[in-house]
Amino acid sequence: MRRKLLSIAILMIAGIVSMEWIDRRILWALPAAAFILFITLCKISKQKKFLLCLLLSFCTGCVLMLSAQHAEEQGHLQECMGKNVTLTATVVEVQRSDEEKYKLRCDVGGELLLCSYYRPLVNHWDLTGCEITFTAAVEKPKPSGNPRTFDYGLYLKTKKIFYTAVMNRYQVTSHSPSLTYRVKRFILSHREEMIERLQIDAEVKGLIKGILFGDTASLDEDIYKEFQHNGTAHVLAVSGLHVGILYGLYKKCNGRRKSLLTALIFCLLLALYGTATLWSVSVTRAIFLVALTLLGNLWDRRYDTASALAAAALFIITDNPYAVMGASFQMSFLAVLSLTFFTPLLEKKLGSTLAVMVSVQLGLMPYMIYNFNYISFIGILCNIPVIFMISLLVPIGIAGYLWFIVTGRLFPLLADCLSGLGTLAIKVNHFFEAEGAFSFDIVSPPLWTICLLYGLVFLITSEHFRIYFKRKDFNELAPQTVFMITMVIFSFFASFTPFDQASIIFVDVGQGDCIHLKCDDGKNLLFDGGGNINYNIGEKTLKPYLLKNGIGQVQLAAATHLHTDHYLGLTQLAECFDVKKVLTKGRAGQRIMLGDAQWIDILWPQQQDPNIDDENLNSLIFKIQDHGVSVLITGDITEEGEKALVEKYKGTDTLKSDILKVAHHGSPYSTSDLFLDAVKPSVAVISVGKNNYGHPSNVVIEKLRKKGIMVFRTDQSGAVGIINRKGKISVCTNY
Repeated sequence: MRRKLLSIAILMIAGIVSMEWIDRRILWALPAAAFILFITLCKISKQKKFLLCLLLSFCTGCVLMLSAQHAEEQGHLQECMGKNVTLTATVVEVQRSDEEKYKLRCDVGGELLLCSYYRPLVNHWDLTGCEITFTAAVEKPKPSGNPRTFDYGLYLKTKKIFYTAVMNRYQVTSHSPSLTYRVKRFILSHREEMIERLQIDAEVKGLIKGILFGDTASLDEDIYKEFQHNGTAHVLAVSGLHVGILYGLYKKCNGRRKSLLTALIFCLLLALYGTATLWSVSVTRAIFLVALTLLGNLWDRRYDTASALAAAALFIITDNPYAVMGASFQMSFLAVLSLTFFTPLLEKKLGSTLAVMVSVQLGLMPYMIYNFNYISFIGILCNIPVIFMISLLVPIGIAGYLWFIVTGRLFPLLADCLSGLGTLAIKVNHFFEAEGAFSFDIVSPPLWTICLLYGLVFLITSEHFRIYFKRKDFNELAPQTVFMITMVIFSFFASFTPFDQASIIFVDVGQGDCIHLKCDDGKNLLFDGGGNINYNIGEKTLKPYLLKNGIGQVQLAAATHLHTDHYLGLTQLAECFDVKKVLTKGRAGQRIMLGDAQWIDILWPQQQDPNIDDENLNSLIFKIQDHGVSVLITGDITEEGEKALVEKYKGTDTLKSDILKVAHHGSPYSTSDLFLDAVKPSVAVISVGKNNYGHPSNVVIEKLRKKGIMVFRTDQSGAVGIINRKGKISVCTNY
């Protein structure tokens, strides 16, 4: 069996993923299941020793992840959680988001801490390698607030960062970094200085920095979206394409000569470039593969891409098993696997160049749909001119960078060349983007279908399958088939979330309200949508939440009132998502029927008064009825509004509800005893985020608890789901 190393790497990755996804309460069942599977396969296949090796690889992956989790939980920074402590750290790297926003990656006694700093820094790269002292409260980044959405905490773990802090001030205690840090500072400072000296438009400069070094912090957001919609955003993350262009030039210049000195010089150049791009996973993988290729040529050894890829994967995950969970790792390795498996089948009909592009696009398309929820039907066509321009821009830019490092001056005509190519790339992308005519949002399919698709495609296109299928030796195909089926079943259960059973979800939108109601007929309704003038909640929070949970349309988006943190998110969502109707007006007595057992009553206002300045007095009050479970949505009403409601419905059970959305994010001027006695909820949900208003009030929380009401807060629990089992309520939270 060829490519055994690839199978070993896949099993090790499977062990890592299992440890991340499996519930620790049933951890004991994993080795038992793996052993039973091993015994079963041994009876079918003749390769018992290799199967034992695969079992050991799986167990090694499990141990690697358990060790990483243990290090996370037992480190020194864990003891500093939630406290203001004085720390001494070495600055590993500094990244600038804008003139007054920086991220400092600090080494604190062998543990990495990501510190945010919100003040101007002059020549920020000079901090690299310095020892600093500062006082800050250490926190563990929260997981994603809503089910299946981007998990920032997990993203940081892929970079070996488990803790964060906000640094107000710092003091440099040592300006004498080690040789490694001095080299890194030198490389990064010249990178920044070269980009700053380019006399070109800011938009083009941001693009050049993204293409050459993978730093998109200064790239115009609209331009980045156009690259995303066209499926060409991969050129903005330094990857195998960039390293491949440099290697292609090396081969053309070097020909078939085998020179150890030339190979070493080229490897040093790649190491310099890797440092300038901060050694992303994709760059590490690409440089590792090129180094193996060079060694193979020097030693006259046969080079196999899949085996080399497996070696690169083992190298990366041994250093940090969490890297497996990152999009950079997944996309990088999927792209190379697609090239390895698909290109030989396609190049006979399409030619080698087009076959490579089509292979990568086809290989990544299911992943892009699942992870990023869009599909571009013009991506392959748009990639042809864009990649051509990148193949010119990258060597010119790197040559200019090397010239600047050596001489301290810009290469003649460098700015003109980069500006021309960058401007042309922007215009080509803009032309193909055609205002989104050829790209479409798409809901995430179930994870198990993605695993099944990739498993089948890679199995059928593998050389191993073709050989044994022709021989009709199906027993030798059994281990791969059983493994694929096992992974599909595992992904089916691992991707399940209790929110799939919840019919009412209090979505985490930060400081704001948003309630999602799932109807029996498949329709989806939103009540309020959060909102922040500095952040597009509709596009960046609500839209991903809906698409990743299989929702492609909202039939009704109702706002209690027109304050930013209730209404803005809905308007932003309507601009980028299929929202059939937006409701902002209504009056008491109106009922919206959704089905025999689901409806919405509007309890307030009696009549909306356009002359009232206080929006809270005009606030719509909704009561949801869902198969015997009722939810009262109160917007931002104050005690005055609560008193008016109690008076209006005095002597009835109209206000009585099982679940209360606590008014005004837990403000002390709402949630009166009079109102609570009328509603008599068993569960109260406070939709709240980080704020300067003191929400929620401790007085309100204590009042709710004294009345025996269960309290849930979206800032502490993430999204809150209400599961209705024939009138019996159970509550699920996202963390």
